[in-house]
Amino acid sequence: MMNPTGAKSNSGKLKLLVVIASFGEKNLKLLKRMIQGYQNLPLAVDVMVVSDAPKDLGPAVKVIVGLPTSNSWSLPFAHKPVLAQNVDHYDLFAYAEDDMEVTEANIQAFLRVTPQLAPDEIAGYFRYEVDQAGAWSLPDVHGGFHWKPESVKRRGDYTVAEFSNEHAGFYLLTQAQLKQVIASGGFLREPYEGRYGLPETACTDPYTSCGFRKVICISTFKDFLIHHASNRYVGQIGVPLSFCEEQIQTQMAIASGDHPATTLCRTETELLHGRWSKNFYEKPRDEVLELVPANAKRILSIGCGWGVTEAKLKKRGAHVTAVPLDSIIGAAAAKLGIDVVYGTLAECLRNLEGRTFDCVLMTDLLHLLPSPKQVLRQCAQFVGPGGTFVLGGPNLHSFRLLIGRALGSGDHRKLRSFDQGGINLLGPGTAAGCLKDSGMNVVAVHWSGPGTAVQGPLRRFKAKSWLLQARR
Repeated sequence: MMNPTGAKSNSGKLKLLVVIASFGEKNLKLLKRMIQGYQNLPLAVDVMVVSDAPKDLGPAVKVIVGLPTSNSWSLPFAHKPVLAQNVDHYDLFAYAEDDMEVTEANIQAFLRVTPQLAPDEIAGYFRYEVDQAGAWSLPDVHGGFHWKPESVKRRGDYTVAEFSNEHAGFYLLTQAQLKQVIASGGFLREPYEGRYGLPETACTDPYTSCGFRKVICISTFKDFLIHHASNRYVGQIGVPLSFCEEQIQTQMAIASGDHPATTLCRTETELLHGRWSKNFYEKPRDEVLELVPANAKRILSIGCGWGVTEAKLKKRGAHVTAVPLDSIIGAAAAKLGIDVVYGTLAECLRNLEGRTFDCVLMTDLLHLLPSPKQVLRQCAQFVGPGGTFVLGGPNLHSFRLLIGRALGSGDHRKLRSFDQGGINLLGPGTAAGCLKDSGMNVVAVHWSGPGTAVQGPLRRFKAKSWLLQARR
């Protein structure tokens, strides 16, 4: 193994300090298995556990009991002072949740790649889970989280890229990196929530608050996959490993100059857990498909994710043109037979000038744009005579949100301006006005989600989302 610091234990082995956060007894068996795995590494390893209560983990493991605050979710923050107090005594420092099964290959990969990275980059990891059939999935790939096309870079013998979800339940730092993280002033802070909740914030601070960026070595991707041994998200969130490997092949093509590196627009909000961000992995929704006329032969989808909705429309016999969220997810849609137009939103709209379609589809995107009315008017020009515009978005004027904004509670404060929250409070009424100005007639507005069984004017204040259908 390469030595990133030059320091070694008396045995000649690199010294690794691992601090594991363990709350309650649920993962106790897994925790003991994880500890055994660390102790079997060909390193001089010390394991410490921060816990809410005493745990008997053997004489070789120090258990530090106590929560940083009265909030039980703050426990992961307890690892930070432990690392800081020991910064001069180890070569490598790891933080882990109590169900992360780290292997020697994971550590070796970090040591190989780190010397070739830029000074502000840290080699990071992905979690994988295994279902009962033995299939691997990646739970960190869901919702608005996505690869960043412009981040793909060569680093010596390796190719790296950034993924917008920095959380993986584990991180590893060299001594030099930890010293920089501490010196930044963003590491030894009181527990707080930022873009993530408390546990995720504690696990991502080196990347989000200390001046570093997490990069994934995509050219040796499997070496940076760590088993999330509880498999707790199987069948709930995440994508198959095979899908992510296809995305990595697209990124390798970007690195070699054989594929464009473009992003349509900003798609993630500034709210906790990225609430109301655009979902890159949307499942087809019957209520959306039903609003697209069955006889529409030419369809334009603006803000396309991985293409499964568009593929459904293609199976009807339509020719589907898509403006994807970025050039990585767009390649997935292209493999499904979708005609893809790459570029920024402004570039794509310019490239489509003069073309018309039987139906234009855009859902859950308009509220993320700084000038939604202008974009909506531009997109309306692509609807041909007798054509249909299907538009949708989250209901940002529900009773719950109106009350939250009035009280200024939690993230609701960020909804007061686009700069703070990354959200425009646009609803179907404003959208309908823009479409009418563009010569279209709104023929239907649908409210969906819990509470929409209520009839009358209260329906719109209880809905989770809305859909609008307009015709030229």
